[in-house]
Amino acid sequence: MTADLEARALARPWFYPFRLPSGATTPSYDGGWLDGIHHTRSSMLAAALRARFGDDLTQLDGIDLACHQGWFSVQLAQLGLRDVLAVDARSEHIADATLIRDTLRLTQMRMMQSDVHALDLAAVGQFDVCLCLGLLYHLENPVGALRVARALT
Repeated sequence: MTADLEARALARPWFYPFRLPSGATTPSYDGGWLDGIHHTRSSMLAAALRARFGDDLTQLDGIDLACHQGWFSVQLAQLGLRDVLAVDARSEHIADATLIRDTLRLTQMRMMQSDVHALDLAAVGQFDVCLCLGLLYHLENPVGALRVARALT
């Protein structure tokens, strides 16, 4: 089953260079031109989380608003967060993130399709870590999205 999932992931280009269980890396849209930037941002995220919470992140829950293909959600899960909710408004992004989650066997990562302004905050709950990356400049009401992000933490 993992081989089938890997084959599906490797059969098309991605925005991010996901490293798969076999050691293969998903091909990037840009031929790898942005891969270094994605890895640098991942390292910066890990450093910021460790500076704030220490080395043991296993008791933390995280949410990734506008998760796109799930790159930063995967980073949170691989850092050891016990629960990671990846949220995106687009069904194709949720499908991509689901494929990557399943391929990497990240059982603590779950998906939700929703616009950030339509989230039921009481139902979603609160998190220790809330990522809101690559979203604000797409929104008519970015301050409202920041309020949602704050309410989720």
